[in-house]
Amino acid sequence: MPHRKSIFEDPREDPLAIFLLQVFATLILSKILGKCLSFIHQPAVIGQILTGIILGPSVLGFIPGFSSFLFAPHTLNSLQLVASLGLIFFMFYLGLKMDPNEIRQGWRRTLPIASASIIIPVSIGCATSLWLYKMAEPNINKPAFILFIGSGVGFSAFPVLASILQANNIITTSLDIVVWVILAIATALSKGGPSIEGLYTLLLTFAFLLIMFIVVRPLLSLVHRYYFRRNDEHNIYLIVCCILVLLAASFVSEVINIHAFFGAFVAGLIIPRKMKGSNLHDFLSAQIELLCIEFFLPLYFTNSGLKTHFAMLNTVQIWYTILSLVAIISIAKIIPVTLMTRIVTRKERTWSYALAVGILMNTRGIVQLVVLNVGVELGVLSPVIFSMFVLTAVFLIFLTSPLLYLVYLRKNGKEIASTTTNVYNNPMERVSHDYMRQPSRKWKIARSAC
Repeated sequence: MPHRKSIFEDPREDPLAIFLLQVFATLILSKILGKCLSFIHQPAVIGQILTGIILGPSVLGFIPGFSSFLFAPHTLNSLQLVASLGLIFFMFYLGLKMDPNEIRQGWRRTLPIASASIIIPVSIGCATSLWLYKMAEPNINKPAFILFIGSGVGFSAFPVLASILQANNIITTSLDIVVWVILAIATALSKGGPSIEGLYTLLLTFAFLLIMFIVVRPLLSLVHRYYFRRNDEHNIYLIVCCILVLLAASFVSEVINIHAFFGAFVAGLIIPRKMKGSNLHDFLSAQIELLCIEFFLPLYFTNSGLKTHFAMLNTVQIWYTILSLVAIISIAKIIPVTLMTRIVTRKERTWSYALAVGILMNTRGIVQLVVLNVGVELGVLSPVIFSMFVLTAVFLIFLTSPLLYLVYLRKNGKEIASTTTNVYNNPMERVSHDYMRQPSRKWKIARSAC
């Protein structure tokens, strides 16, 4: 890595110095915006998204010399690499928070709501993509474009679902794994080339999943059982073993052209969690969560913001399309989820509660930005479509809190309000109390106030 020969030379010539300056600007702006938005009951993720947009070409990029100083093209490779590494750990974290065994419990509630929350929105998203395809770049793989748009519409914001819906025993977040599979297929199809190559990628993807769940998962469980029986579940060698599985899965999924984040997500799913009294997955998620949410995610959103060009949204037709997308996506999620939630919980909950769940399921978040960024990296989504969907996601997140208040919270108190204003500020107290009470664990982090 080249270094400056003199302290009087331009610091932009030192890659490490300019990277640290980029990180500093990103973190301080995201925290300031997150704190300001908390006063109007908006989640911290809004501040992180807006940080990327403000630092990008849409706002501060208009200031002469700003982008060339702080985000010069030759300095972006390091930022993108670190942001991608953060995404890998975040997807691992999402996998840790999803328990595949939960689908077997309460499936009479899970299955119908999952169908309403995934099948209908994805279908409507795929239909909408046919309308948007005329705005795509020439020679784009049409099936891949359709699946990317459909999966983007089908996803819900994971932190909201995890903290609210599971807390109220309504639905499991494991239903979103269906959309991850759709996204993996879309990624495989987007690579272009002969059709047989896409088929090979799909076959390798299913082989990868089989090996992870049938071979790697049992072997990892054996190692976990060995340490668990010795009351040493958090042994450093077991932790390192889990990290190695994460890196290997990410590497394989990247090599077979379905993106490293998919392998990281699957690695999180196979972490042992069956044994009674085991909290390995909680322990790992607690170690990863703070660094991912407070450090890596702002960098990822900044990297996304640098690809967002609101100046391209300069026609009446484009703004009509954005407003139409807000309406279509909201209808596709809220109506089916509300109806199915009411049917499933008709003896326990009111219509206002069912509508509140529908509104929460319509919340966008980091997962949508992941889908959009992967689409841009693969050349499936044009800069205009990318910017349109980023703005649509911001609108939908902004609308969640006021709509939820009008529909449910105004009359029913704060039953599910706390997590809607802290989408990414989740408490770090998920590791068992017995473990945290040990004298060597005084570093336990309390719930963030912001």
